[in-house]
Amino acid sequence: MGRGRISLWAEHSPDGPEEGYGSFHQQYWLDDRIVAVGVIDILPTCVSSVYLYYHPDFASLSLGSYSALREIAFTRQLQKQSPKLCYYYLGFYIHSCPKMRYKGQYRPSDLVCPETYAWVPIEQCVPMLENSRYARFNQDPDAGDPRVLKDVGRALVLYRRAVMPYAAYSRKRKGSSDEAEVQQYGGLVGQDCIERILLYRT
Repeated sequence: MGRGRISLWAEHSPDGPEEGYGSFHQQYWLDDRIVAVGVIDILPTCVSSVYLYYHPDFASLSLGSYSALREIAFTRQLQKQSPKLCYYYLGFYIHSCPKMRYKGQYRPSDLVCPETYAWVPIEQCVPMLENSRYARFNQDPDAGDPRVLKDVGRALVLYRRAVMPYAAYSRKRKGSSDEAEVQQYGGLVGQDCIERILLYRT
């Protein structure tokens, strides 16, 4: 079975793969006939499998599993060009959906904890999901979301063409306080992002 790749959008980086980063269609051909198309995203650290659609005449070929194996091999190929690109994401996993169970058959395989965002081996997660549709996979009771807002004063602000922490901006600013609004913003994007994204203020 042959395959081709069509870029939907690509951005190139000196340390990235030759194909660039972006969204791509992987075409699967059999005897000069297209039988399936996989949609993938190539990102700086991973290949993310977005979707696969195939001709119903070829349903017996397990094209979903075949395309996953080809995408894993493709990820390994890209890692040779760009070492930091080393993960393969199969996307959402809903344990109660039988059509998604195949995703848990690849090893090693991890699921992200919905509360702490820590990666946990799927073997530890499945028994919890058998008992409940929702589970906290990280069993450390003291673990929390590492991206939670801790210090809004460290948010980066662009004010009068100068970049400064929110704490410095709030001392310079005249008028009513916007701290509640900035707290809400920080709560949505998290501590890491407020220290990397510029919040524009006039």
